[in-house]
This record gives sequence, C-alpha cells and structure tokens, in this order.
Amino acid sequence: MQRVGLSPLLPQIKNMSTTTTHTITLNNGIRVPWLAYGTGTALYGRNAAESVRVAINNGITHLDGAQAYNNEDTLGAGIKASGKSRSDLYIVTKLKAQVAPGVTVKQLLEESLSKLGLDYVDLFLIHDPSQASKEGRLKELWKELEGVHKDGLAKSIGVSNFRVEDLKIVLDGATIVPAVNQVSPIKVALARGSQRLTFLVL
Repeated sequence: MQRVGLSPLLPQIKNMSTTTTHTITLNNGIRVPWLAYGTGTALYGRNAAESVRVAINNGITHLDGAQAYNNEDTLGAGIKASGKSRSDLYIVTKLKAQVAPGVTVKQLLEESLSKLGLDYVDLFLIHDPSQASKEGRLKELWKELEGVHKDGLAKSIGVSNFRVEDLKIVLDGATIVPAVNQVSPIKVALARGSQRLTFLVL
C-alpha cells in the first residue's frame, strides 16, 4: 500500500478514480483502499485541511494521520469540508510514542477522535515501539489497543515501525493479531516487480 504525503503532489492526483478503487484485505476481512494520503512529512505540524479536502475530492478516501503529526484537528477539518460520507472514508491515526504515566491509550484515542470529529477510526496503530520497549510496556500497550478495538473505537488495530523482536513481544499472549505493520520504505522495501510497499499486512 502506497502513501502520498506531500502537498506538491496534489496537482498530480487529478483523475485518479480508477487507481483509488483498488483494495487489499486485512487479516480480519476488512478491505482497505491501497492508496493513502498521509498528513506527516511535509505537513507535520501544519494545517492539512485544504490538502486533505482536495485529496478526498479527487478520489483518495484512505487518510493516514497520527497524534505525533500535531495536525489531527486539521485532518478532521479537511474531512468535514470534503462533504464525503464517513462510510466512504478509511481513516487511520497512530498512538504517539510518549505515553505519560497514568494516561491510558483509550484516553489518547478519545482525544484524537474529538480532534478528528469522528466516533471511531478504521485503523489505530502503535506508531513507534522504541520508547515502550525500553520501558517494558509494549505488551501492555497492545493489550490497551485490544481494549479500544473491543470498545468499537477502532475497527482494526496494528503496529508501525516494528522489528521482528517487537512483534514477538506483542504476539505473546495477544488475543488479536496486528492487522498491519506500517513501515518506512527507507527502513524496509519489499519488491513486487518494481513497486515498493510501505504498508505490510501480517
């Protein structure tokens, strides 16, 4: 699955309806549009509302955000401005790496949902395992993700930037297998012909 996250690419996403209809199927049976518009990188900490609106209105319905990007509120504004039905969109956000003691994953996701103006996200990921791994909290975080899934706040849950050893920790005792491991093409590149996949399905 390919992510697009740079504002200069907006003029290039005209007439993309045929490419945005392709999907992949996750391990829970949910189908995901293969092309996503990301609000990190060039949009980090910036107002993403207009670029998100343009992306949606040109056929990109999979939107990739994160708490760490510091612009979830403008992602939500762009979604609202597009006028697109919620059922036609696939929205992703990610748990920030620094989770303060006493703060729950559910509280942080509810804060994200408030900013996004949504009742649920389609996919919720642990953005980076490094801090939780150092603190010995990785398995605990995953259990909390399982909880928000069971509460209906996230249709699917997964991980991002995980190494094999991180996945082994999460899978030990997990009741839900991560639906995806979203990775940077700089760190991992899987070849399918000449294509690079930045979204891995477990």
